[in-house]
Amino acid sequence: MKAWLRCAPPGARNAAPGLPAMILYLHGFRSSPDSLKARLMARAMAERGLAADWHCPQLPASPAAALDLALGLARGGLRTAAAGGLRSAVPEEADAASRAGHRGATAPVTGDAAARLTVIGSSLGGFYATWLAERLGCRAVLLNPVVHAARDLATQVGSHRTFHGDEPFEFLPGYVDELARAEADIPVLTRPERYFLLAATGDEVLDWREMRDRFAGSRQRIIEGGDHGISDFADWLPEVLEFALDGMGRPASQARGAQGRHVVTGTWDALGAEASRIRLEVFVEEQRVPLEEELDARDAHCLHAIAYDADGRAMGTGRLLPDGHIGRMAVRKAWRGQGVGSLLLVALMDAARRRGDAEVVLDAQLHARPFYARHGFVEEGETFMDAGIPHRVMRLRF
Repeated sequence: MKAWLRCAPPGARNAAPGLPAMILYLHGFRSSPDSLKARLMARAMAERGLAADWHCPQLPASPAAALDLALGLARGGLRTAAAGGLRSAVPEEADAASRAGHRGATAPVTGDAAARLTVIGSSLGGFYATWLAERLGCRAVLLNPVVHAARDLATQVGSHRTFHGDEPFEFLPGYVDELARAEADIPVLTRPERYFLLAATGDEVLDWREMRDRFAGSRQRIIEGGDHGISDFADWLPEVLEFALDGMGRPASQARGAQGRHVVTGTWDALGAEASRIRLEVFVEEQRVPLEEELDARDAHCLHAIAYDADGRAMGTGRLLPDGHIGRMAVRKAWRGQGVGSLLLVALMDAARRRGDAEVVLDAQLHARPFYARHGFVEEGETFMDAGIPHRVMRLRF
């Protein structure tokens, strides 16, 4: 399955030393914290030692009550975090936070606190996440989100049962009015750059083009095909986590992944010795690329990346040229097939995006084309030879 944009590893957790981050997941209509996406997210956060930063409440059927609950939980949790304490997503706390929620019983969340919050919303939860992001100034990840909530949910008035647990509930006509009032609160996106849209063109429930247009100017990953539930969400989870956790205290030059792996970017003067060792090992020794073709004068003008494991061993390298070309992607044998290439590729793509590049281009060895396609790259032109190895140009526009 092809997709546009990229896939990335998770980032770090804190906006400031000692202060926790907070990820708030809002499920969709008829869904629950037991959904596949929510369970995958919860497990990934726990594996990274961030279980205390994960919150996924069961939302009530009433949109107004759901927004009260989510907003109150976000505000209460972030104030506790700012005070240096830990949070608990127990129902009692959520209820108390909800009662203090958007009825104004508490002071607004500060900008620093909002920077530590990401709301992730699926389907109707995506609409709620948009409302919260506009209200609080936080970032949001939207998974096949509802755009026109009142219109789309008007057809759902009546009796339903939840997907997980088969619990009965009523979606009342007044709930459509609540959605209409919430829509009126967010006529435009004030800062599109704080949103990340993940939308599937094969969504059988909602129109992905409405999502694309609503979040124009935002980071977008448009999955070709797929379905409303994003059944292949595990493939996109690293990118979701990277966006959700990025900016919460991670140094700009270092991207951390699972098991303590990380990527360091820098100049040739800083990283050239390590990068050249990896490239000589992979390209010259393994692939028999002539030495004079492997190291060139452009290295001095590139941004270089090296991926390290938790013990500080260099696993792979790559470079980003001034014109947006990514190249010299090399991973040592011992670490192949373990996501190191993705870690490097994403770090270089992030660097290109941060400096304002509109696209990235690379010359892919033919056997590596599926890897780059999974990250959104599209093939162009005919096969050509480089250093005796067949290649194809692949391009990704941001």
